[in-house]
Amino acid sequence: MNNNYFRTTVKGNEEYINIPLEITFDMEGRGDMIRGWEEGVIKDILNPINDFEVTKFAHKDYNLNNTLKTEINYEFNFFDYLTPPLNASITNWVTDYENASFTDSEIYYFANSFKNSFFKLDFYDTNQTENQTILLSIIIPTQQGLKEPGTIGPPLNQTSVEVKKPKFVLDYTGADKEGFYVYWLKDKNYLDRTEFYVSAKFFNAKKGQFVRMVNTPQSNIVGLGKFNVNKTEMFYYKYELNYDTYDYQVYTFSDAIGNIMRVGSPTDPIKWYEYVNP
Repeated sequence: MNNNYFRTTVKGNEEYINIPLEITFDMEGRGDMIRGWEEGVIKDILNPINDFEVTKFAHKDYNLNNTLKTEINYEFNFFDYLTPPLNASITNWVTDYENASFTDSEIYYFANSFKNSFFKLDFYDTNQTENQTILLSIIIPTQQGLKEPGTIGPPLNQTSVEVKKPKFVLDYTGADKEGFYVYWLKDKNYLDRTEFYVSAKFFNAKKGQFVRMVNTPQSNIVGLGKFNVNKTEMFYYKYELNYDTYDYQVYTFSDAIGNIMRVGSPTDPIKWYEYVNP
């Protein structure tokens, strides 16, 4: 066996031997880089993990007669086809299910045709119908709502009763809660959206069809073009969500002089009118 020997002479002073050793850190962090590369490949191959947990947004409070209120008010108006169509009077549209072909008896006894009917609010990412995407929907059932006088029974000896009408006061307290909250994504990283364009439809189970609604009665359109509606504005209200306070507000579109009004209070409810399609 061959060995290399080093011999030195002790001279009384400390001696130093310089042994050249190469020290580099080229391999430092290679393991982390490989793990990062593996994770990237796995994400490309498999569907990424996204947080689809939803949270609820309540209607933002407002001041009414020096009292903070949270309720949100809706009024759905149906067209009265017994009057001349689209005359100059707003009274063509009334908050009455009878104009939607239901009788007081069907409303009072919650017939299946009435009980299975509902209002549907669709939330879109844009008001441009050509490229919009529906993101969520809210259902307001006919079993909710305020009441108005009605009559049931045969033509003679009728009984006066209280029947439902398409006018809703929704709140987190009280009997009518469904439709009050807006449920949307809790994590904004997947889809950062706080503004929605909301349209309304009524599903009439008695007729088996949807009735679309507009935010302004067509009788208010100036001139003879009552059917020439501005679809980007008349078919929608604008809902805005606030992630800091987890509440929402509802607004109209701007008018001719640029006014934008918040709606939803008892004095300024969210009003929908049956769209009369030619």
